[in-house]
Amino acid sequence: MTFSSILNEKCSLVIGLLICMFSDLEFSKSQDTIDNGLIISQLPNLFSSGSLTTLPGSIDAFKTASIFPVRNFNFHQTTEIVSIATDANDRKIYLLDGNTRSLYKMNNFNVWLNDSSQSITLLHEGISKTSTKLAYDWLTKNIYWTDEYYNWIGVQSTNDSDSSMFRVLVESGLSKPLAIAVDPLVGYLFWSEHDETGKIERATLAGEEREIIVTGAVWIPDMAVDTESQTIYWIDIQRNTVEKCDYNGKNRKVVRRSKFTSITMSGITVYKDLVCVTEYHSYLVTCLDKTTGDNKWMRYFRSRTPWAISVYDKTTQKLIDHSCKTMKCQHFCVNTPNGGKCMCKSGYQLASDEVTCRVDHYLFPKGLFIANKTDICMLDIRVITSLSHEPKCLPVKPKSVRLLATSALDNRLYFTDSGFLYSFNFVTNKTSSHTRVGKVAGLTFDWIENMLYWSDSKSISVFSVASEIVNKVINNTENPSYLTVCPYHKRLYWITSSTAGDSIVSSSLDGSNITTLYTSKGTGGLTGLFYNVGSSSLFWIDNENLKSVKYDGSDLQTYFSVNHDKELVVYKDYSLSTTTENELHSASLASRRIELMVELDGFGKLTGMAVYDPGLQKMEKGPCDLHNGGCEHICLPKGTFRKCICAFGYQLELNGVNCSSVAVKNNYILTVDFTHKKIYQISTQSAVVSALDIQEDYSPARAIVHDVTSDIFWSDYRHRQIKKMSMDGKNVTTVLNLGSFTPFGIALDYSTDLLYYAAVLSGLTSASFIGVVDPYTGIDRRVITDLAAAYEVVLYPSEGYLFYTDSGDVPYIGRASMDGYFKRAIVATGIRQINGLAIDYISKRLYWTDGVKDTIEHCDFNGENRIVLLTDEQAHLANLVVSGSYIYYTAINRQRVTKVNKNSGYKVHWMMDSYEYGRLESVDTHPGDLQPVNENCINNNGNCSSLCIPTPTGYVCACGDGIEMKDKYTCSKGTKRKPLAYLRKINYLEPEDSENHLGPETDSPSARKVDEGSDKTPLIAGAVLGGVILIGIGLIIAFIYFKRRRISKYEEQIDTPKVKFANDKGIGNTGFAEENPDVRITS
Repeated sequence: MTFSSILNEKCSLVIGLLICMFSDLEFSKSQDTIDNGLIISQLPNLFSSGSLTTLPGSIDAFKTASIFPVRNFNFHQTTEIVSIATDANDRKIYLLDGNTRSLYKMNNFNVWLNDSSQSITLLHEGISKTSTKLAYDWLTKNIYWTDEYYNWIGVQSTNDSDSSMFRVLVESGLSKPLAIAVDPLVGYLFWSEHDETGKIERATLAGEEREIIVTGAVWIPDMAVDTESQTIYWIDIQRNTVEKCDYNGKNRKVVRRSKFTSITMSGITVYKDLVCVTEYHSYLVTCLDKTTGDNKWMRYFRSRTPWAISVYDKTTQKLIDHSCKTMKCQHFCVNTPNGGKCMCKSGYQLASDEVTCRVDHYLFPKGLFIANKTDICMLDIRVITSLSHEPKCLPVKPKSVRLLATSALDNRLYFTDSGFLYSFNFVTNKTSSHTRVGKVAGLTFDWIENMLYWSDSKSISVFSVASEIVNKVINNTENPSYLTVCPYHKRLYWITSSTAGDSIVSSSLDGSNITTLYTSKGTGGLTGLFYNVGSSSLFWIDNENLKSVKYDGSDLQTYFSVNHDKELVVYKDYSLSTTTENELHSASLASRRIELMVELDGFGKLTGMAVYDPGLQKMEKGPCDLHNGGCEHICLPKGTFRKCICAFGYQLELNGVNCSSVAVKNNYILTVDFTHKKIYQISTQSAVVSALDIQEDYSPARAIVHDVTSDIFWSDYRHRQIKKMSMDGKNVTTVLNLGSFTPFGIALDYSTDLLYYAAVLSGLTSASFIGVVDPYTGIDRRVITDLAAAYEVVLYPSEGYLFYTDSGDVPYIGRASMDGYFKRAIVATGIRQINGLAIDYISKRLYWTDGVKDTIEHCDFNGENRIVLLTDEQAHLANLVVSGSYIYYTAINRQRVTKVNKNSGYKVHWMMDSYEYGRLESVDTHPGDLQPVNENCINNNGNCSSLCIPTPTGYVCACGDGIEMKDKYTCSKGTKRKPLAYLRKINYLEPEDSENHLGPETDSPSARKVDEGSDKTPLIAGAVLGGVILIGIGLIIAFIYFKRRRISKYEEQIDTPKVKFANDKGIGNTGFAEENPDVRITS
């Protein structure tokens, strides 16, 4: 689009808004004495245009009202109102339109939309097309917004009709700012960033005294403040939460967590005791109690997507006296905690009187220089996002401009003209000639060393601006072109062309350490090499595709096609490319597509482009900008210094940089944090949390711990695999790859260490199965295949039972033999959503959680004698495990693992809520209760060559899928399975006649599960006569002697000071009585 057409389109949009709006103003004025309510924007779709909905009245009254008025009006065509700010005292609202990338002011507003004097004016344009948010200071009438792609926070006075009364307030060290909020009463500004470490920062309304107050967030699209309680509320769509904290980041709490694995909230607002959010994929606006998180009110939007939301009420915008009232600032004033402060618009600096403003220079404060042969002009950099304006041209008359480079430090533009190097100072308007350069193919400026580099057909030279001395840096290189530099890493980059092809080459600034970073495989050649300071990345065009690598050549990315464009500059998260013929193509690196074309009417063929932005040419980076400040996890800037902190569950090492976690060996809960893709250990004694140090990006859904080997098994929903690792996070192996199926629940049979799992076809709920895999060999077999949506599985091997959930159209809990036969539903009524399944091995009871009913129930193995143990309202119960006399369970809306007495259902306090937790899923204990094993399979694998499967009548031998049985014990393929002790890598002595040993042993204990350092106390049934004790001791000694060469499943433990036995009738550990002396425990 042309410079003039951009403005014409914006004006026609405003007129269209007014026409469409007033055509719908047919509302009654009988209730217009009420002028407060809720304002909600709705996005356009294929069938409807964007619209604004108002709900007049006090929002807290919506909770009890059965009927309340609703007012709507439609906008013009594709208008997308992505953010709303209000000024109820002045009857104005502010609307940010994502489609036109512009900010509008609506005057004479009321919630009934029945004032014929309402009007809309354009306030600001050239904002990125992202989920930008607004925040309004109703005392000084300044409006603030974030720009995610430009990576800055802007502020503009709404009192002035001058649309240039705008300033980039915060820019340094920002990474994808998104949500924003202000409290004018105390002078604070808050915003979120969603880079690798999501956080919330606080500053004054002047953008000063910045401080990170919240870490551990992920993606915060919107926030709001409660000025009465000085509390910040925000939504985090990756953590699926509504959260809050005070203005110092303290007292953080999760108000509500969604029961869905992904939630799509976009807007939030606060009113009295309510916090209201928009859920755009659910077409809902929901208001929650801001203390308890309970749902108080909701409204469903049938046809259009609710997005932005704001309260319109004078009582929420208290008016007070402030110092800006009496200050006569030339441009605009902001209130800070220390009083009012005058501010100048971009391109101006505050004079020494701290009231008036002086101009830096007559060009744009941030701009793009463009040149043809005879002219050099500057565009406002926001032309990238359709800002309409006229270019400003320099008073120079070159004859043949070839290349451009900028020096923001001294406001100077360097260019080559007819074989000479020149510079133009746009403060003094003076042109200087420096040196002869010949026919150049590349030009770049190092602002730290104050050096200018250029290349010709065979060499690269450097010019010292201070001494005006020229030196050759590199000789005899092939056609170096598109020269660019990274002063911070002290590297020089260029494209070299030869008959063998084009390559990107790098060297030190003195020409040493030359390395090739990239070589083109196409025939179109490489062009447009450009170093982007913000991302520390190189960008270029390769055969019409935009590509990039990091400064060291790592992380190759291919973005999108730029068609026939050859020249390139990159600014923040945008690229500008051109064929050099009268037009520029603007593209978002985030959306990876060209969004805008800017025509350069009559300008002619481009011969050079260069970005001017003083913020990009700093003498040194911030303390966290390079290599994350050296911190392994999180870097917090503190002025010119930085502080390293660690993620939840990790500890900072003595070097103050690295983070590590110390694995808990005994007495812990193992739980999966689905949100943060972490597996945590929680000490059952101290509740101290330790994150398992997984180095790679895994996505666990369920996790269990092997009570003998201490290995961790987990189902990975993103990779669709079952994984195994040692407790220190090392030795990660893939047990099973399930292809198109996603594994969830997993369970170990300690008779053989075979791993059972539930798998669901990805994206569907109509195909599911239960399988079993040998974790040592990877041999896999499906045992139940005709399920709709099986998510959980638990085992009782001594009786050969397998229990599972099927959450299809008619959910039920099923029981089958462990080989898949005799399948039947044992619980099929009175259930809604079974999220967790567990067995009490002591009392032979089956427990489950219902996430809709929020109950824990249990029954016997036939589904009879069903009992409701407890109800936890609004918890959205997830998973559970039985351990001794207690049950531990997780819940989506609880930021802890809850412990209850399994007999009474009473909760036992042992850990506090912790906001760092995401959605906690599976839960396991170590050491766990003793699983009654199958006596046949535990001894010599039942003489089976592969899989020994317990059944209610004994056991069966089986092979992996696709392999037939050769006889009753042997598979037609594969080698005989090694003994269990050998597989577990514990002390193992080969039997003397192992090959001829056919029958199963019968004298092993039916269940045994111990671990180093175990504190379980054996229970001895019956009275023992004193005289028999001596005989018993003798028998035990003889037993140990003769059993030494035959290793049963649970007996082999290294350095185990206490060995405990249990039988399948429930004799075993009675819980953690020593930890809870106030809880009475009976056997």
